[in-house]
Amino acid sequence: MTSNAITPTRVGRIFLLGGPLRTATLVTAVVAVLAFATAGWFGVSWYWAAHDKSLALGRDRDAVLRDAQRATLDLDTLDYRRVQDGLTIWEQSAAGPLLTQLRANRNTYARAITDSTTISIARVLDAAVASLDERAGTAQVFVAVDVTSQSEQGDPSCAHRRVRLDMIRAGHAWKVGTLAPVGDAYSEPGPCPPATSPASSPK
Repeated sequence: MTSNAITPTRVGRIFLLGGPLRTATLVTAVVAVLAFATAGWFGVSWYWAAHDKSLALGRDRDAVLRDAQRATLDLDTLDYRRVQDGLTIWEQSAAGPLLTQLRANRNTYARAITDSTTISIARVLDAAVASLDERAGTAQVFVAVDVTSQSEQGDPSCAHRRVRLDMIRAGHAWKVGTLAPVGDAYSEPGPCPPATSPASSPK
């Protein structure tokens, strides 16, 4: 006599093989898991993309600020005893219009510096990035600088200046395309005060 009763063995076989309801349940579960995973992946990707952009912008600002401070020191440092070396450093700090100007007037500058018998040493007091266009590779930086100058036969004096540097990205570095004074510079007798801020020694 054949029994139609559903034995535990048959129940297990039906459960393993599945039926329409179980198949639908499994598909729904898989779709839900995939949807959750996809949403999570997109969320994480969006976060890291935004975070990476912010980090990149911060790195660019740090780089242009550092290079602007270094260029300010180089362009305001003179030594009539090593005039050609100084002018070469000037040119290495420049790009665009400023570089063209320095190259065109190099001999004139060399004579003027030599005749002045002057040594000047610059110190950056403060600096700030006013604008940065990553795509164009341009930035504008304001720098406050003190310059101690002393001629061979004279006493030292300190000039307090503020300048605006229009920076241009040149490869992996930022260089000065143009520069202009901001406000009025003024001088006082004696050397400039010693450095009190890490801004005076950009690395």
